[in-house]
Amino acid sequence: MIHALSNVGRLRLQSHLQKQPLLAFDFDGTLAPIVPVPADARLPRSTHALLATLTARWPCVVVSGRARTDVLGRLEGLPFVEVVGNHGSEPWIDLAPLRAFVSHVLPSLTSRLQGLRGVEIEDKGTSISVHYRRVFARHQAIATTLAVAKSLRFERVVPGKFVLNLLPPGALDKGQGLLRCMQHLGRSSAVYIGDDTTDERAFSLPHRCGVLGVRVGYQKSSRARLFLRQQREIEPLLHTLLLLLGR
Repeated sequence: MIHALSNVGRLRLQSHLQKQPLLAFDFDGTLAPIVPVPADARLPRSTHALLATLTARWPCVVVSGRARTDVLGRLEGLPFVEVVGNHGSEPWIDLAPLRAFVSHVLPSLTSRLQGLRGVEIEDKGTSISVHYRRVFARHQAIATTLAVAKSLRFERVVPGKFVLNLLPPGALDKGQGLLRCMQHLGRSSAVYIGDDTTDERAFSLPHRCGVLGVRVGYQKSSRARLFLRQQREIEPLLHTLLLLLGR
């Protein structure tokens, strides 16, 4: 992996921008800092100002694990050309089967996890996130949640930072959601910036898909080709993109 703000990293970005790519961003841990209570996540004012300039200059999208309506409210009117929610499913597929599945299993999931002190269950309508940041016995919380998710027949469990994302049968992942977005907007390439295991689905798309991945936080096993050292480097990256695009 190459540091995105190094000379070589900037050259990689510049080369990819010549392909007229879509600029795609995760929200939590990428555009907005991770906070102890997920509901408190907000865009810093300085980041909002940079995004206001960038989104007016270039087609940008957000691809988030949050429900789409939740993310839209946190973007505070920024003109992103699309917002993809629930790990890639919204707005691309019929959500009725996913909502029915979540509604059916949620009471059982809640009942079976209620003994795990500190666990927070977030109902996203078409998926469920189990947060364990405030749990002391985290290994037990993870093991129990995985076992319960398997017994309830969730299709996938995607780990994140102190969270397990439970996806129903038929749900899309972020890679699939990004590809749908690119097709919808007529783009054959993209720069995708994310910070989490859920974003690896986009980073690991085949080369022919034309996606350049930028991971927030170095991780040797990541499939992203570029990285930022920490979330605080997102604003220097936005500055760099504006300069390369001819602000």
